[in-house]
Parts: sequence; structure tokens; C-alpha cells
Amino acid sequence: MIVGASLAGLHAARTLRGEGFDGELTLVGEEPHPPYDRPPLSKQVLLGGGEAPDTTLPFTDIPDVVHRFGAPAVRLDPVARTVTLADGGELPWDGLVIATGARARPFPA
Repeated sequence: MIVGASLAGLHAARTLRGEGFDGELTLVGEEPHPPYDRPPLSKQVLLGGGEAPDTTLPFTDIPDVVHRFGAPAVRLDPVARTVTLADGGELPWDGLVIATGARARPFPA
């Protein structure tokens, strides 16, 4: 299981599959939409560009991954080896990668 569905989480999933891992793989992400590349999106907005560019990160090329977008992980139980989601769902794991990254720091207006 990979908690974090942005660039690092996708890279972890792609690497696991590329190295031959063929077990069940679940990618859990807080945001309800597919992963996207944040820097180009924020730069476009700051520059006053018209429409935001498509910054969706490629993720459909990673075989046999269960995507749980819009399902933030809120609890980790290392003894039971489960991750609890905000909706109350509980997912078991044999191996866990935490790739939640960092929060953006807003600029003062």
C-alpha cells in the first residue's frame, strides 16, 4: 500500500512494478481527482495566464493498481497492519510506503 497519491507515490508504485513486484498495490490519496503536478499549475495562475494547463500526472500506465482518490488516510495501526480512511474504511497492508509529501506554504498577499 502507498499512502500519498502525488509524484512521490506514483514514482513508488511505478518503481515497485518496474522491479517486478506483482502483489496487490493500493494507492491512497486525499484529493478526489487524479494526481497532478502542482508547480506548473501554480505558476500559470500567478502569471495571470488564462486557462490552467492540464497538469495531470500519468498514472494509468502503472498496471494493476487500485486507486483510492478522495480517501485520506487518518490512522495507521502498525500492529494490526491497517490504514483507516476518513470515510471509516479500513485497508490491510503487508508493506507500506508513506509518500504524503509536504504542505504548500502560501505567500502573503
